[in-house]
Amino acid sequence: MQHFAAVCALTEEPANAAEEDLKFVAGIVAGGVDPADPHSPPAIDLPDDPVEGYGVFSAAVAGALAAESQLSDTVAGPYHQQLQALTAEYLGDLAPEELETVAAASGFEHPSLVGFSGQAPHPLAVWLDPSIPADAAAKKKIQALAQARHDALCAGQEINGKNLGQWDLPSASLALPEGFESWLATDADLAEAQSDFDAAAAQVAQHGTGAQPEQIASLLHWENRIVTAQNVESGTDYGTATAAARHHVDELLGAVTPAQLSSAVAAAKDQGQITDAQLQTLDTHQVLQLMRASTPAVERQDIADTVAERTALLANSATCAAHVTAALEVGPISLSTAGGLIQELRAIAEVHAAAASWDTFVAAPLNQAVMHAGQAEVLAWADKQKVGDLRKLVTDTGIATSLDAAVATKSKLSSLLHGHLNAVKNAVPVTPAKSAGSSQQGKPRSRFGMQHAQLVAALQQAQAAHSAVPKPMDAAAVAAWDFGSGTPANLGGTHPKTLHTGPDGTTWIAKRESKAQGGAITQTEAAASRLAARAGLPVVPVYATKVDGHPVSVQPLLAGAKPISGSASSWSQADVDEIVRLHVTSWALGNHDAHHDNVLRTGSGGLVPIDQGQSFKNFGSDKLKLGYRPSTTAVYHQVYDAHLAGQLGKGVQVNPAAAHAVIRRLESVPDAEWRATLHTVAHAGASQNLTWVAPMRARAAKTHGIAESAVTNTQVAEAFLDHAVERKQNLRRDFVKFFTGELKIASASALQYLGKT
Repeated sequence: MQHFAAVCALTEEPANAAEEDLKFVAGIVAGGVDPADPHSPPAIDLPDDPVEGYGVFSAAVAGALAAESQLSDTVAGPYHQQLQALTAEYLGDLAPEELETVAAASGFEHPSLVGFSGQAPHPLAVWLDPSIPADAAAKKKIQALAQARHDALCAGQEINGKNLGQWDLPSASLALPEGFESWLATDADLAEAQSDFDAAAAQVAQHGTGAQPEQIASLLHWENRIVTAQNVESGTDYGTATAAARHHVDELLGAVTPAQLSSAVAAAKDQGQITDAQLQTLDTHQVLQLMRASTPAVERQDIADTVAERTALLANSATCAAHVTAALEVGPISLSTAGGLIQELRAIAEVHAAAASWDTFVAAPLNQAVMHAGQAEVLAWADKQKVGDLRKLVTDTGIATSLDAAVATKSKLSSLLHGHLNAVKNAVPVTPAKSAGSSQQGKPRSRFGMQHAQLVAALQQAQAAHSAVPKPMDAAAVAAWDFGSGTPANLGGTHPKTLHTGPDGTTWIAKRESKAQGGAITQTEAAASRLAARAGLPVVPVYATKVDGHPVSVQPLLAGAKPISGSASSWSQADVDEIVRLHVTSWALGNHDAHHDNVLRTGSGGLVPIDQGQSFKNFGSDKLKLGYRPSTTAVYHQVYDAHLAGQLGKGVQVNPAAAHAVIRRLESVPDAEWRATLHTVAHAGASQNLTWVAPMRARAAKTHGIAESAVTNTQVAEAFLDHAVERKQNLRRDFVKFFTGELKIASASALQYLGKT
C-alpha cells in the first residue's frame, strides 16, 4: 500500500476511489479489520461460511478491478500487483477443504482431484483468484486436469493411489451439443455399445500411428453412441461410461492426422456436426473435438469463439480482395489511389500472416493470388515514382514518420513499402546514409549493436535450418511405400543403414535395429522426431516401417549437411542458443546422445539435430546434471563446460531465456497428445524389456502396492507414460534449478516467471 501511495503521489490524476477499493480488499484479507487501525474492532462484518465469504471477497476485488480500469498505465501496474498479492494472501489462507468447497460452489468440477503435491499456490487458489481473468489459460488447464483425472478414474485407473470407488465424486450430467441426438438405452444396450467401442479401440491401439481412417471413424462413432445413451429408467446419461470412453479416445487420438480423420469428417458433415467454415479455421485436434459429443461445453465454446474470430478475419480479407480486384480493373494506379490500395493489400497480408499459425484442417481461402498480383502492381508502379512522391506516400499511409521518410533513399523507401505490403511488423530501419569515410560499417560497435547482430544471425540460422528440413509426410503413405532392398550406406553408428528411393523421389536412409527388438527402437526414433518437431526444433521427419520384413526407421537424407565443428569456442551466439533449446528437448525425450556428430550444419548455416534412437534409453534413472554423461559428451555439455571455463567465443554466453521458447511449446502440448504419441513406444518397449523397463517396473510396483514380479507389461508402459508426462510438465522448474545450481547463472531464476505470461 505504501508503494502504491507513493506512485499515486507522483501523478496528477485522482486515485482516491481506487485506493479506497484496494483498502477494502485489504480489510477483508485482514479478517474485516481496517489495515490503518488494526487494533480497532472489525470494520467489515464477514460471514463465517467460506462460500459466502468468498462471495464478498470476489465482489470487492471486482470493484477494485473496475477502479483499476480508470487508472493510467503508470499507476495501474503497481495497483494490480498489490491487488494480486492480496488475492493470493486471502486464498492462501484457506484450507484445501475450504478451497474445494468454494470451487465446487463456483462451478469447478471435481475439485478434489487437483492439488496433490501440497505446493503453494494450490491450483484451486489460482482458479478462484478473481484478479485473474476467468478465461485465462492457467484456469482452463486446472479444470482440464481435474476432468482428465476423473475420466481416468472412470476408465479403471488409480489417481493418487485410489480408485473411483474410493473417491467421493458427484455424478455429472453432460448436455449434448447441437447435432447430437440422445437415444434410450437399457444397461444391456449400453454393454453392447461398450463392447463395440472396445473392439474399435483395440483396432486403433494395435495399428498405432498407422490406424486407418475407417478405424478412427468407427472409434468415434461408438464413443458418441455411448455418450448419447440415456438410461431408460432414470432418463439420465451414463456418466461413468461416458468419461471412460472419453479418456480412452483422448489417449488413442492425441496425435491423429488429418488423413486419419477424413472418413469421420465426411460422416460428421453429412450429419450436420461440422461445417466447411470450421474445417477452414480449426486445426486437426479442434476438428476432432467438435465431432465428439463428449467434448466439454467450455472447450466447445472456446472452439466456437476461434471459428467466429477467424471467420471474421477471412471475411475481411475477402472484402479487401474484392476491392483490390475492382481497383486494378478500373485503370492504372495513381498517387490518389495508391494509398487505399496499399492498405487493402496490407489487410489481406495480415490475415495471411495470421493464418500461417492456424494449421487448419483444410486450407483457408486467403486470397493469395489477388494479394500477390496487387503487390506486384504496386511495387512496379512505385519503382517509377519520384523520391519526393514516395516519401509523401509512405508518410500519408503511416508506413514511416516524416522524419524517417525525409532521409530515406528510394531503395529504402521501396523496402519499407515491400515490408508493409507483406505485413512485416518490424520494417527495414531507416537511417541516414553514412559518409564515404565511415569505417567498419558492418561491425557492431556497441552492446546494442552486438545484440542486434546476434538477433539477426539467430533469425537467419533458424530460417536456414527449417528451410533445409524436408516437410513431414503422412505416416501411412510412407508405411505403404515399397522401399526395396536398397544399397548399403557407410555412415557410421551402431545400426546397419541402407539407402533407398523414397516416396517423394529423393534419397532416403533406412536404419535397422542393431539387435532385433521387435521394432521398439524404430518406433522410439519415429516418435521422438515428431515430439522434437512439436518442440519447434528443425528435425528431419522419421517414420517407422519395414524393409525386407525387418523393422526400420526411414528418413529423407539431408544433403549437403555436415557435423558441427567440435569446438565450442567457435560457435556463435545463435549456435549456443539453439544448443540450449536442443538440451531442453533432449531432456524431455531422455536422449543423452546429442554429440557433435548428431548435430548437422546445413549448407546455409542452420543446425539440425539427428538420430533420436537412444531417446528414453535411461528414462527413470537419468539425471539433469552437468556430470551425467552416460555414453558421450553432448554438444550442450561442451557449451556448459566452455561457459564455466570462460572459453566461449567473444560476446557469446549461455542464455537461459533461450530455453523458454521450447519449454513454452512443450508445456502447451496436451498431456493426452504426449501420451498418445508415445503409446506404441511404451508398450513395444515394455514387451521388449528395454533398458528403461526396470525403473518403470519399480515405479509401477510402488504405485500399485505390489511386488515388482507381479507388475504387468501394461502397468510398466503406463508408468513410462506417466513419467514422460511428468517430465514434460516439470521442464521449467527443472531447468531453473539446472541453470541456477549447475551453471551458477542467478538470472536464470527469471525463467520460472516467463511461464506465467
